Amino acid sequence: MGRRRPDPVIIEETLDIGMHKSLVDVLKKRGTGSMSWDPGFGRFCLSAQAEPLLMQAFESVLPLARETFDSDTLLPSYALFAHYETERANLFKHRDNNACTYTIDMCIYQNEPWALWVADRPYMLRPNQSLAYFGNDQWHWREQFPSPATNQVAMVFFHFVEPDHWYYTHGPSYLDTIRAKEKLGKQIGTM
Repeated sequence: MGRRRPDPVIIEETLDIGMHKSLVDVLKKRGTGSMSWDPGFGRFCLSAQAEPLLMQAFESVLPLARETFDSDTLLPSYALFAHYETERANLFKHRDNNACTYTIDMCIYQNEPWALWVADRPYMLRPNQSLAYFGNDQWHWREQFPSPATNQVAMVFFHFVEPDHWYYTHGPSYLDTIRAKEKLGKQIGTM
């Protein structure tokens, strides 16, 4: 069970206006055809490594993350762009099992806001606003996707960890080991 964390914090301007506009332009131009489909969360995804401007935005958020989470030592783990549309869009209630100790979820663009719930409270974000919270410890989800016939909501998830986290001590691929142990634990629990 995760320890009690401070309430999430809304960050009003995550990126400078020029960077945000460039990111919107580049990601919309790319389109979902160049992204992978994640059926579990009903979204199209693009890793920061696949888009140089997204990686540049991730690097620029590091000082903000250190200030927001009051940690001079936190390091970037990974960032992910997610585009939601149609009735397939969903985000079930979960806590992250990846390298997400510190999470900054940023709204890139949207036709209609879609509340992000963290620790039983809804947060509505505008483009270039973010929500800072503890992804591994705080339950988060979204309710039904609004106006699925016309809505599009795009987010970037910036994730950070401390230097002693498995992401840095064992490497990013250690996540496969963690997920295999979780799966085995579930199988044993059903026997």
